[in-house]
Amino acid sequence: MKRLNIHSIAVKYFIVTFLLIVVPICAFFFIARESNITLSLAQKQSSDLVTLDTYAAALDTYMESIESIGKIIAHDEDIISFLASARSESAENGRIIYKSMDNQPPLSSYHRALPSLRALSLMDADGFFIGEQNLNLDRLTYFFNKTLMRGVTGEHVYWTKTFSIEFLNDSSVEKVFALLVPSHTPEGELLGYIALFVDMSKLKELLKVYSDNIYVLEGNYILASKQDLPIYTSLFSEMQISYSLLLEDSSVIIQQADDPLIVTTKSFSPLDVQLLSVSSYKVLKDNLTTTFPTLMTFTLYGILFAIVFAVVISRFQTKPVVSLKNIMNRVKDGDLSIRTHPRTKDEIAELGITFNSLLDRIQELMAQQKAQQKMKRKMELQMVQEQVKPHFLYNVLEMINSMIRCNMNQEAMKTVENLASFYRISLNNGSSIISISKEIQLIESYLCLQKMRYIEFMDYVLAFSPAIYDFSIPKLTLQPLIENAIYHGIKEKGDKGMVCVSGYLDKERIVFEVFDTGNGITEQKKQELTEAIRADRISQKEIEDHFGLASVIKRLCIHYNDQVTFHIDSSAGEYTCISISFPAQKE
Repeated sequence: MKRLNIHSIAVKYFIVTFLLIVVPICAFFFIARESNITLSLAQKQSSDLVTLDTYAAALDTYMESIESIGKIIAHDEDIISFLASARSESAENGRIIYKSMDNQPPLSSYHRALPSLRALSLMDADGFFIGEQNLNLDRLTYFFNKTLMRGVTGEHVYWTKTFSIEFLNDSSVEKVFALLVPSHTPEGELLGYIALFVDMSKLKELLKVYSDNIYVLEGNYILASKQDLPIYTSLFSEMQISYSLLLEDSSVIIQQADDPLIVTTKSFSPLDVQLLSVSSYKVLKDNLTTTFPTLMTFTLYGILFAIVFAVVISRFQTKPVVSLKNIMNRVKDGDLSIRTHPRTKDEIAELGITFNSLLDRIQELMAQQKAQQKMKRKMELQMVQEQVKPHFLYNVLEMINSMIRCNMNQEAMKTVENLASFYRISLNNGSSIISISKEIQLIESYLCLQKMRYIEFMDYVLAFSPAIYDFSIPKLTLQPLIENAIYHGIKEKGDKGMVCVSGYLDKERIVFEVFDTGNGITEQKKQELTEAIRADRISQKEIEDHFGLASVIKRLCIHYNDQVTFHIDSSAGEYTCISISFPAQKE
């Protein structure tokens, strides 16, 4: 009995034929299942958006009721008379007269108009409070400053962000948001404003009829939810969701180590807040797990047919390819110079020609690999040179010298620690690969040094998922991108700007984003740079002149065998966001 050789051509033909039949059948089964999940996900996201729209409409209705009360107060003759009298007396005696006045008599009838209306105040046309005897005036003046009042016009109502007020009678402090309603004379002249202080707990009260996964955000902080969360809890610390992912109205899936989250956001402009719906993708997928009896039966019959058909085909396809065996054995022994010389024009001959081309290609790839290794060593040498830029070190040392001369010893010591940390990690005993946690330490030290130099117009935010800390990365991958953001973005723009650096794990790939609010780049320049990098048309001269993005992509492509993607998002004069992605690998 002939022994079965599992490495024989017959077995391979059997496997290939079997897979050619079975894989499409199984793919059809799983595509149908995944299509059902995708459809359900879309329905879930649409449902979440409708829920947020409904809550926004309820909140809008509530705010309109407050605005209606504010307009009634603004047209009250007693209020108008009081504001006119205050303006007349301040013209004679100055605004110091406001402290001796009392705004409570004309406002007393309105204090209980709404349960959530915590207090009422009156302001003149320039934003100074008149006769305030109920609230701490220092807190009010601090919040209603000139910067805030520049955004207030005498034509429309104005909603503020949340802030704290203090009652003088019991020194209690409450979080509120305020509505400013202009009050005019019958002739249309602006007299001042009525300030209605609204209890922000109404945001949570309106959430009672909704599910537990709805949140109201102000910036990165939670203002209201059905959960027992303190006010101003950080969204990132609570759910590890970066605020940079929620800048636009959208519905996205945010990958996390244990359970991806379906996050739907909607802006509510009157209060400058974000409405957020967060639900578990895993729960949704588990709820949709169903059986498909008909499809499963079809799959089983298809597999039986594939076994029979593959056995028949493999018997007829074995003999024609045996003639290549000897040549392949010689190639196996290392003789890459051997070539086949087909005498026919059938498929086997084409296979021989393809085999010849494969050998040619292998030799070409070997030559390219040698060239790449040479380029890699050259670029690593250049990276070492870039690490120790004389002008960067000189500027930091000059800054330390200035701090010492100004007796800023603590700041000088902190700067020396950051400088030492930067060079200790960047040198790394000559190794070019470090952990992401060390890369984060390196850029933290670098950003601290840069912020000390440009404290008047630069700030930064770092947001990294702990899930990526133990993976490896070529050292100084992020520093050139951050340097570009500072020198070619924020510094060229001239205004104070922000650098945001974030990183997270997305389906076994590391994703980094470097965002700056700097000068940006034009659409044409962005397209030219993107096409040049993707087409590998960046010359050595261009790498030396523009060491940032081009060099980073070049090094990552060499290290990860071209499994690197990047994206440039920018608006001239507004912002630039560089995103890079590569496989997650351990050290």
